[in-house]
Amino acid sequence: MKMLKGNIILIVVLTVFSVSLWGCAGNLPEAQRVDYLNMNFGKSFESAQNNQILNPDADQNLEPVVGLDGQAAEYGVNKYKKSFEKEQEVKTSASTFDIMESTSN
Repeated sequence: MKMLKGNIILIVVLTVFSVSLWGCAGNLPEAQRVDYLNMNFGKSFESAQNNQILNPDADQNLEPVVGLDGQAAEYGVNKYKKSFEKEQEVKTSASTFDIMESTSN
């Protein structure tokens, strides 16, 4: 029975040690980190430049851009605006409550 308790304690200690070591292994120094912004820096400029190279006479095309019609776009914008109203109502109602303070000493 003593041997079983000793083994369990040893397993728990090793597990805690290995989990803590594993958690620290992912932390790289700031100089070695590559974040998303730096990986894609300049991509939009390169894309615009390539589009101008592919079609240098794009300013001559006066046809309207094909996309959403006015009613569909207005519906989408209104739905987007209403989504914020619902979130705000939920936040205020969920966080509003009364706290009764006791006046007795």
